[in-house]
Amino acid sequence: MANEDLLQPGHVVKERWKILKKIGGGGFGEIYEGLDLVTQEQVALKLESSQQPKQVLKMEVAVLKKLQGKEHICRFIGCGRNDRFNYVVMQLQGKNLAELRRAQPRGAFSLSTTLRIGLQILKAIESIHEVGFLHRDIKPSNFAIGRNPHRMRKVYMLDFGLARQFTTGTGEVRPPRAAAGFRGTVRYASVNAHKNKEMGRHDDLWSLFYMLVEFVNGQLPWRKIKDKEQVGLMKEKYDHKSLLKQLPLDLQVFLEHIQSLEYADKPDYKMLANLFENCIRLRGIRYSDPYDWEKPIPANEGLPSTRSLPTVAIPSALTTAATLNQPSATPNVDTNNQENVEPDNKKELEAQLDYENLCRKARTQSIEGSTVPYTTAISNHGRDKNCNATVPITDNTRQPPGQVARKPAVQGT
Repeated sequence: MANEDLLQPGHVVKERWKILKKIGGGGFGEIYEGLDLVTQEQVALKLESSQQPKQVLKMEVAVLKKLQGKEHICRFIGCGRNDRFNYVVMQLQGKNLAELRRAQPRGAFSLSTTLRIGLQILKAIESIHEVGFLHRDIKPSNFAIGRNPHRMRKVYMLDFGLARQFTTGTGEVRPPRAAAGFRGTVRYASVNAHKNKEMGRHDDLWSLFYMLVEFVNGQLPWRKIKDKEQVGLMKEKYDHKSLLKQLPLDLQVFLEHIQSLEYADKPDYKMLANLFENCIRLRGIRYSDPYDWEKPIPANEGLPSTRSLPTVAIPSALTTAATLNQPSATPNVDTNNQENVEPDNKKELEAQLDYENLCRKARTQSIEGSTVPYTTAISNHGRDKNCNATVPITDNTRQPPGQVARKPAVQGT
């Protein structure tokens, strides 16, 4: 069956990661919550079918490995593949910022929360740029808070499947392509992305700018427009300064800076971070203040409401609507909050990044004192050859007593 999930609860991948439940999926794969039978920690597993024409997990693994040790990056745990699917295992995070915003009574964040998480997102974007990659799909659902109590105030960057290396082997900026194709998510994509231009570091910051506006207003002016070309035209004609009405005037400098940048220009991350820090200090905001999702919701709050933003006249749209690669779990009027993307890194991946080398250590790591090579032949009795793992099991002795896993965020969808 075409729509059948690659794994079911109870399957154990590589004799180590037991599948607990599916927590997300889309055009490029499936995401599961699992239990590491060695460490007893809950993990996230991202899978893509080996038959899928657009393979993105190679890039996901490559970038995730390069970013290990950075403050706002998930911990890489393992990866591998078999005849049915490719997979990567990483640290499980909590709810993503899109979910957290929609859960607020107004459907928007306070200025205090917006400024503090905006600063964290800026630092996360800088960290991926530092290793020579663009993210190219900066949006609220690709950032999540930590799952454990000591990590719930930190924002983590997710989903590197659409990343692209913008530097050469010597660290210079690669020459731009004449036509690059659209990459990203319609609602948060820069005008350059809509024009199919080669994206630079400033385009990731344009997406952050749109996120900040949505955080404090609860919406963007093009929220309900389905057509990608129509949204692009609206962004091109829009007076972006009018989007800053609910944000500090200082952030006009943020807007002016990214407007001044060209493809090869390096953003002034330190200056931009100072803008956020100054706004936070001048408003008496403390970094220890509770975030909006940490506050109890007042009983007298009504239904979520959003601040309306002015609209502009735009020409008739083209007849083709934006491609929606993954359906919403629930009906949602946020019609352009879906991906319209294709990976385009096959050649550079094959030339620069060896997925097999990245996974080799994980394949031969000792599990509970014994080495289990990835290619080890196993009998059919009690094994599922398609996931190189045991079939669903009912032994719950490894699950901590009384622990009930709450549903986490859909990570990286």
